[in-house]
Amino acid sequence: MTNAALQWVPSHTGLLPRWLDAMPDGSWFAMQVPGNFDSPSHALIRAVAAEGPWASALDGVLRADPVHDGAGYLDLLDSAGFATVAWETTYLQLLAGEDPVLAWVRGTGLRPALATLDAADPTGGMTAAFEADYAARLRKAYPSGPHGTVYPFRRVFAVGRKR
Repeated sequence: MTNAALQWVPSHTGLLPRWLDAMPDGSWFAMQVPGNFDSPSHALIRAVAAEGPWASALDGVLRADPVHDGAGYLDLLDSAGFATVAWETTYLQLLAGEDPVLAWVRGTGLRPALATLDAADPTGGMTAAFEADYAARLRKAYPSGPHGTVYPFRRVFAVGRKR
């Protein structure tokens, strides 16, 4: 079972068939990954990364879509000899506080960019400028409502038993 980890493994979709092949008949495989790489929160990370004085430092750091959709994982597991069910769910997170989407993605999709910028500029100035630009765009994409900021978070699941 893997829970929100495969998206961090480069080319995991190429590795999965080997891993699945090594599993014995009758065994189960279950996974879930975030499927929000096309959402504004993640598209804006890539857009901001491509602009400004940090663009060269962030070139090649962010992957556009490191995961498949549900149909892609269904096909991958089925091709490996698994009877598979796959689905997608979008959770609507109600976030509170100032710049809550920025706070959320700091612990997820923004991590590679922040780590790279921190290493490139230990004074933190480039990281702060990048985050300020990104936060302003996030506020437009995810306006705050009377009860907080709604953040749709899509997840992709697949579960299969090896035939």
